[in-house]
Amino acid sequence: MSTGLPVIDRHECDLAWQAVDLACSATRPFSSAELIDSGGAARLEALTIEAAGLRIDLSRQRLPGMARRALEHLAQVTQLSAMRSAMMAGLAINVSEQRPALHTALRAREGSPTAPLDRALSTRVAETLDRMRGVSDSVRSGAWRGATGRPISDILHIGIGGSQLGPQLACEALQAFSHRRLRIHFLGNIDPEAWARIRPELNAVTTLVIVASKSWRTPETARNAQAVRDWLLHGGVSEPMLHRHLLGVTSNREAARQFGIAEPHLFECPDWVGGRYSLWGAIGLPLMIAIGPDAFDRMLEGARQMDEHHLAAPTLCNAPVMLALTSAWNARLFSGASEVVIPYSDRLRRLAAHLQQLQMESNGKSVRADGSGRARNAAMPVIWGEPGTESQHSFFQALHQGPIEHAIELVMVADRTAPADPWQRDRALQANALAQAQAFSLGHADARIERRHPGSRPVTVITLNGLNPETFGALIALYEHKTASLGWLWGINPFDQWGVELGKRLAERFEALLGQAFSSDPDALDLASAASLTALSGDRPTLD
Repeated sequence: MSTGLPVIDRHECDLAWQAVDLACSATRPFSSAELIDSGGAARLEALTIEAAGLRIDLSRQRLPGMARRALEHLAQVTQLSAMRSAMMAGLAINVSEQRPALHTALRAREGSPTAPLDRALSTRVAETLDRMRGVSDSVRSGAWRGATGRPISDILHIGIGGSQLGPQLACEALQAFSHRRLRIHFLGNIDPEAWARIRPELNAVTTLVIVASKSWRTPETARNAQAVRDWLLHGGVSEPMLHRHLLGVTSNREAARQFGIAEPHLFECPDWVGGRYSLWGAIGLPLMIAIGPDAFDRMLEGARQMDEHHLAAPTLCNAPVMLALTSAWNARLFSGASEVVIPYSDRLRRLAAHLQQLQMESNGKSVRADGSGRARNAAMPVIWGEPGTESQHSFFQALHQGPIEHAIELVMVADRTAPADPWQRDRALQANALAQAQAFSLGHADARIERRHPGSRPVTVITLNGLNPETFGALIALYEHKTASLGWLWGINPFDQWGVELGKRLAERFEALLGQAFSSDPDALDLASAASLTALSGDRPTLD
């Protein structure tokens, strides 16, 4: 039975990857400096893309013309344009779970080219956003009152992974737009110390708690939510008044109701949106409360502009596709390379953490999308990073002179509206970013070999035209589309995450063993696990 999805010719894909490998072999002898000098202004123009308030400069990448032609052909045979059209049209692009991946529908304007085909789905999205706006306006105005009649002062968001990283990054990035009275807190880690650190800052009778769990079965979120619920009850909130302090975001409404969340305070987290792609809907509720519905709508608009660019731009002028192709190219050109994301903006300090989950949970796989065998060309790099200029004083030494050449993305903000810093720290920040980009790509020769910088490190520079809701939305959408495009290039499914389940199941077994003196299952533990359990619990499980 036809799924309506594009049919991919694996043999043609293998031939296209072989052409990419030949281009890699031909490129390795040339330095970045040689490629930059030989290409001149034409190369800079060809490798610079402007979209939705972002400027993406790939000119420091080791991408000669032959490489771009090979990558363009690879995009053609893997049918990237057809795959993204199928995704935005609402087809079951998540083939292993037979679901669509309609995160773009959460931000689609009705009648736009990215709007889903199902009008009922559009209505559900609009209704959820309208209810979010109602809660946000009520809390921000002070009309929403806690158990004792006082207005809300703090929002505590309980979630983990995709239910936390995106909203937390967004709240920090857009803090300049936040309500002055309200403070936003995030609780994700199951470690009791995480809650112990936040708790003294809060007053139970003025705290609104958002519990975000798609399945309502995530252990960390469930345990933390129970601890916080008990804290509310002991802090002056009577059980009949809990509904004034609890909101839920989930697809398991019955479990949330059993927890004590009133039906009007439940928001849908649909199964056709993965957690790491879900900032645009109800998972973004703490952000909407913080910055207000109008600013939230501006963020959706920035993401929509990136969606429209991605849908319409040809391959070599398409910002997400070129980021994906460049990532795939670097994975072949530099053996063992990772991707380092350095935001030269303190407000974006959590960007790498969000991108780690977005990209590595999406594409950290080695099995074809249809489950028919190993994907021959998958090579998901490790994503990591810290903000500049702090990171310059920690791991930049290894990036400049280490034996492994890592791909580097520098994210800068050109904010011409911000008042000038009297100590010129803003100018120094941007100067450092530009200096690092040049040093990474061009290097520097010195008479003493230990002082030489070889250069030729692959560098992409992304510049935001200010850090505001529109450019932030465009930036996150850029990386979402890059992530999906990479998955399709490699022939894997970027929308499932079966690899995270095994550890959860094993954790349940170990928790039971930590709570008893002896193991009743002789096959439950390997020797190393038994020894670790003993070290933690002081009890030695019986293995015979």
